[in-house]
Amino acid sequence: MTAGTPLLGRSAPRRTPPPRAGLRRAMIRRAWSHGAPAVAVVVLVLAGWQIYVEVSSISPVTLPSPWRVLREGREDAGVIARHARVTLGETAAGLTVSIALALALGTLIDFSAPLRRALYPLLVASQTIPIVAVAPLLIIWFGFGMAPKIIVVTLYTFFPIVVGFAAGLASVDRESLNLMRTFGATRWQTYRYVKVPASLPSLFTGLRIGATYAVVGAIFGEWAGAVEGLGVYMQITKNAFRTDLLFAAIVVTAVLSFALFALVLLVERWLVPWRRPAETIDAPGRGDVVAQSNSASTDPAAR
Repeated sequence: MTAGTPLLGRSAPRRTPPPRAGLRRAMIRRAWSHGAPAVAVVVLVLAGWQIYVEVSSISPVTLPSPWRVLREGREDAGVIARHARVTLGETAAGLTVSIALALALGTLIDFSAPLRRALYPLLVASQTIPIVAVAPLLIIWFGFGMAPKIIVVTLYTFFPIVVGFAAGLASVDRESLNLMRTFGATRWQTYRYVKVPASLPSLFTGLRIGATYAVVGAIFGEWAGAVEGLGVYMQITKNAFRTDLLFAAIVVTAVLSFALFALVLLVERWLVPWRRPAETIDAPGRGDVVAQSNSASTDPAAR
């Protein structure tokens, strides 16, 4: 047998798509399968809304049609975008402060049982205070700048984050902690290598909830007193009886909230890859590559 003659009975290796391409296609299919029903419901609601407005001839001041909301919102897109940038900046700053505060409080709650008994009731009590009543006081104390909005967003969002983080830290099994003690790990090393990674799923659950409320918290702060922002724009359009533009601002608020929620999901997929759904792991092409590598490692002729 010459060196260039292929081995008899051995077929050419089957070409498989790269694993990343298979994972990407599986993620797109999964996102479409999960999002298609929601898109269908939204389309049906908008179609019914449009038909009702056309048939009933209701006044646009009372109920504008979706097409009118889209048209007028497009014409006023520059003004809406300017106000949305202000609200988004307040939301990002408030959510950042909320995350930092939640991480610090969650660590303190887990670090010491007396601190947990002292702080946890105060955290629960902070959620019983109506934000609508607190926001005007914040305007009186801190003025019409960004500080009151940041505080309102923080009050709106930090509770689910700190509760999720503290619950995740407390959920670590004792076997892992005992193993770290056996290895002589310090408390900082135990937190770094065991507790914090184990708490990430619970932390991101709270983050998703907080991200959903963050934009609404900023708008509440703007309603209490502000110069710019979607909350101010909503008040202006309401007083001018521009219901169509008010609906357009509501749509932008929903889009911003959904975008923050999606951003948290993307960060979670990056930082917590072991929590990815099974559909993305068993994507087309990935199983073929694994099977091919296993067969290559066990076949003596392939070595």
